[in-house]
Amino acid sequence: MLNLENAEVPLLAPQLRTWTAQSEDLSNPVYCICDYLDIRGRVEPDLMISAHEHVEREAEALRLGIVTARGEHRQFLSEGTAPLDFLDLSAESFPEAAAKTWMESDAQRPVNPDRLCTAALIKVTDEHFILYRRVHHAVVDGYSLALIFNRTAAVYTALAQGLPPGKSAFPPYARLLESEAAYRDGKSFDRDRQHWLRKMAGRPEPVSLAGRKAGLGIGHRRTAELAPDTVARLERAAGGLGVTWSDLAVSTTAAYVARTTGADELLIGLPTGGRLGPQVRNVPGMTMNILPLRLTVDTGSPLDAFARQVSREVREVLLHCRYPTAELSRELVEQGGGARLWGPMVNVMKFNYKLDFAGAHAVMRTMSIPLTVDVTVYFFQTSADGTTEVILDAHPELYGPQETDRHMQGLLSLLRALETADPRTAVRDVGA
Repeated sequence: MLNLENAEVPLLAPQLRTWTAQSEDLSNPVYCICDYLDIRGRVEPDLMISAHEHVEREAEALRLGIVTARGEHRQFLSEGTAPLDFLDLSAESFPEAAAKTWMESDAQRPVNPDRLCTAALIKVTDEHFILYRRVHHAVVDGYSLALIFNRTAAVYTALAQGLPPGKSAFPPYARLLESEAAYRDGKSFDRDRQHWLRKMAGRPEPVSLAGRKAGLGIGHRRTAELAPDTVARLERAAGGLGVTWSDLAVSTTAAYVARTTGADELLIGLPTGGRLGPQVRNVPGMTMNILPLRLTVDTGSPLDAFARQVSREVREVLLHCRYPTAELSRELVEQGGGARLWGPMVNVMKFNYKLDFAGAHAVMRTMSIPLTVDVTVYFFQTSADGTTEVILDAHPELYGPQETDRHMQGLLSLLRALETADPRTAVRDVGA
């Protein structure tokens, strides 16, 4: 096992992609993830501080820093933990608004390479607390943050009941480093490389809902909530089509783009976890990789056939999900292609939440800055009952506020139609 104590080690490929972009401007916090738990019930601040310190020790990624020397980025593990700041805003005239203002301000802070993850507990009322975390995407991804919040709830509950927190839920961070080294030295790396070069040969220019393209930008954000009963109906509909709810969410986005643009071939960005073995599944860190989902689309095909086609293509992406996006892009450019590998992106974040703090229940919310290259659609499960937010981030240079609203409503209308659609209905006719 690698020893991270008193050592600097290279970044993982997904980390390097993110930090290379961040290092150009440390004053720009767009690569930070700022999420919080909205906790309804009584919370003991001292117990939460103890639970926080315990989890900070267990989840080594929370203590990673990054240094740059002679043009090379390397990471190190800090011995000390980040404190849990406590803010009592309950005396404010509008404490909930004050808490939101504070989090929005914190999300805009410059990036500190020595302290990439911070946290705060905010008291809104005696029965309403907010547990806020700001982590950098170069060291922690969204899946890991869900693990960390779940573990914090479990440790807090154990302490509140006078019980020991139990064995650490997280294997050492070094496992991620060893896993990537083994991947690069093994046969899978070249097999994945050959797969992606074949898959992307002769690819079209990525289709955009706007009909044009732009660089990275901070998008207009729109959100809508799918209640548990709505999610349950969509899960039943997905089962009737022979796919999962996650596959249905991706299929909905692809169908919407195809119906709106008339394109018969799509390149859609698909974030993947990059965790293919049980030995790394529960290691907090940054393994998220974005790869292109290439689809041939016939909107005259039956809904069930289309959904199963998308499901097969998603499975294929997941089988080859560890090949680094930056390396694929570079190789395709060297072969004479464009650097852009996708237009719209869809990210399904379905987590196994257990957000109970000794009887005080929580839902997860995001304050992250909406960075996008076109439109990004998130299906973000926010609580254990299945409640899911649909979030649409639209590039400000490509979509005005009215266009953003129209696309959001179009997606939601298609989702509503899918709840009761006949599987034999042509994709172009669903909800028509």
